[in-house]
Amino acid sequence: MNRTLCTGFLLAVCIACLIVGFTYNHFFILVGAIVLVITSAIQFPFREEEGWECSCGYDLSYMHKQSTKCPECGKTAQLEWSSMAGELPRKTAKRLYQTVFFMVTSLVLFLIFAVLVFFKQ
Repeated sequence: MNRTLCTGFLLAVCIACLIVGFTYNHFFILVGAIVLVITSAIQFPFREEEGWECSCGYDLSYMHKQSTKCPECGKTAQLEWSSMAGELPRKTAKRLYQTVFFMVTSLVLFLIFAVLVFFKQ
């Protein structure tokens, strides 16, 4: 939950920096790229066991088999089964793809900044 809030906040900051960067000062594009790198860094770690954890952090492998609620916080527990051993749960795979997208986008923004600064001189 905290990771989701931080990601949303940092993406809003990045978008604001890009708007200011493309309209007023090109150095804000660099700031937006750095914020995007930080956003991708908070997405780590990626663990295979994440499908067995509640959002509160409780390890659901200790949960009673007939129970549908987390014993720690009372939320409905949803276990993610993977079809193959070693495969990441959907939630983790989505976060991994999101991180790769953020890293590639930040690299593109850095290159745009470099080109704008180079041609401005």
